[in-house]
Amino acid sequence: MLETRPRRRTQTRGIGTRHVANLATEHSRSTVHAALNHKNSSQKRAGPKRVSAPRLQPGQVRLALICALFGGCGLVLMWRLFTFQVLDTAHYQQLAVNERHAEIPIPPTRGSLLDTNGAPLAVSVRYDSVYVLGSLLGSAANADRVANALSPVLEVAVDQLRAEMDPNNGHPVVLKSGVPSAVADQVQQLALPGVYLGAEPVRQYPEGSLAAQVLGFVGKDFSGLAGLELSYDGELAGTPGVIDTQKDTAGQEITPGRRLLTPPTQGSDLVLTLDRYVQRVAERLLNQAVLDNKASGGLIVIMEPRTGNILAAANNPTFSLTADQIYDPQQADRYKAKIVTDQYEPGSTLKPLTMSATIDQGIVTPNTTMNDTGVVSVGGATIHNWNGVGNGTSTMTDILIHSSNVGMTWVSGKLGADLEYEYFKRFGLGQLTGLRLPGEVSGTVRTNKDADWTRVDQATNSFGQGIAVTPVQLLQAISVFANDGQLVRPRLVRAIRGPDGTQDLPPEVVRQVVSPQTAHSLLQMMVAVDEQPDLIPDRVPGYRISLKTGTADTPTNVGYNTALTIGSLVALFPADAPRFAVLIRLDGPQKLYGGLVAAPVLKDLAQELLAYYRVPPSN
Repeated sequence: MLETRPRRRTQTRGIGTRHVANLATEHSRSTVHAALNHKNSSQKRAGPKRVSAPRLQPGQVRLALICALFGGCGLVLMWRLFTFQVLDTAHYQQLAVNERHAEIPIPPTRGSLLDTNGAPLAVSVRYDSVYVLGSLLGSAANADRVANALSPVLEVAVDQLRAEMDPNNGHPVVLKSGVPSAVADQVQQLALPGVYLGAEPVRQYPEGSLAAQVLGFVGKDFSGLAGLELSYDGELAGTPGVIDTQKDTAGQEITPGRRLLTPPTQGSDLVLTLDRYVQRVAERLLNQAVLDNKASGGLIVIMEPRTGNILAAANNPTFSLTADQIYDPQQADRYKAKIVTDQYEPGSTLKPLTMSATIDQGIVTPNTTMNDTGVVSVGGATIHNWNGVGNGTSTMTDILIHSSNVGMTWVSGKLGADLEYEYFKRFGLGQLTGLRLPGEVSGTVRTNKDADWTRVDQATNSFGQGIAVTPVQLLQAISVFANDGQLVRPRLVRAIRGPDGTQDLPPEVVRQVVSPQTAHSLLQMMVAVDEQPDLIPDRVPGYRISLKTGTADTPTNVGYNTALTIGSLVALFPADAPRFAVLIRLDGPQKLYGGLVAAPVLKDLAQELLAYYRVPPSN
């Protein structure tokens, strides 16, 4: 029987709730300790047992992960700092240098194009251009105000100026190029935010559009795009210089910083063979001839046969070098240097070449005769004279005077195909002349070595049909007769004046084509052509001129268009000691024939040249 003690009543009045809770907690702790003691005593009695590790609470796991994360980030940061400051020191030092480094280009002055006497034909000058830096305008309202202020000064519409002003654009924009100094002063006095002046090179042409296809033009980046400006761009452009300096984060130059100057190499001047007076005379006479003959166009090329110097190269139609927008895609054909880019059938102007080859071989002499019946059959084809008339017994000189196709077919047969094409090659047909103008073509010569060649080709080629040449190519070939039989390369540049001095370019003899005796014989035979009765009205009094006229029908896909011709003429004068070689060509003239349209032009041109160069009359 258990003995029980009376439980003492605990007084709770006046004791706070916290005290009660503490008592309860102490009671529970004592209970737990008692239980543990009882358990330990039981274990001691039962022998040793394996103790399991206490489990981590979720809060402890999260704390461990956070500590690990921060520790890992710290290690990564330490590693990156180590790589930045130790391993990659040189790399980042170079980046810092590049960030501060700035190169300010110094554009060179483009070389000038001068005529043979030193008169400027194309020069570079610097004009002020008006720029705007949109990011300095601040707001659209300021942009409006600036546009309104500049419009009357620059004479540009407000809307057009406003369209170029973007307050968010950090790059300068040209508002107007090449403004006069008075306008530049007005702009500077306005002191508008974001608006400033900058010197900009401008290409100018003191003689206007003289020799436009030969000179060519430059683009907005001042690189050559056509003519001599393109083919001699390397010599004309020069080499840019540079200011090696330092800049701040805003891109402005640091004044006290390092500054190294590499000066530019200025472009070289080209001294051309063109004579501005001769060029202007040629263009004036050509334009008048095109109008008088209702032609679609034409050209005149004048060359010194002994040197190859081209004194003039006139072309119609042409283009304006002084227009605000020089290039018009709708008229792209006008920008070509047609004296080297366009090939055509020369017609009877080629006959002296075939005749000289036959004489040079000793097969005929100027007085050798043949019977010209006016018609001949070759390889199943019938060949007629240009007027359908036979000339009877004819010398070789008569064949040139009458421009007989039948006579030239007879001469070609005596010469043979191998020699005919060999001499054409010697004269430079089918080959580039080497005149440095862009787009030169070599012409078209189909020889007896080609699969599609026929005996008819040999006959027609002998009098300038079925064969194509460029104007300069033909003039170079004809000039052989003025050079004792030598072929001289045509040229447009006789000297290059660079920073290191002047480089003279001497004439270049390509090869001996025919003997001097043959060349002299052809000169005299061509004088007889000029002295024929039909050309007496167009003779130059007091001077002997060697010439040959030509009329070529226009080839089409279905044959020749006899109603659309090319009337031309080649001439060497004075015949005793030729100083000038001339090619005159009119495209699609109303009168059709070369003698009718080109001979009057030669008379006026020869009189101008002989007077200008003070050439005495012939003996």
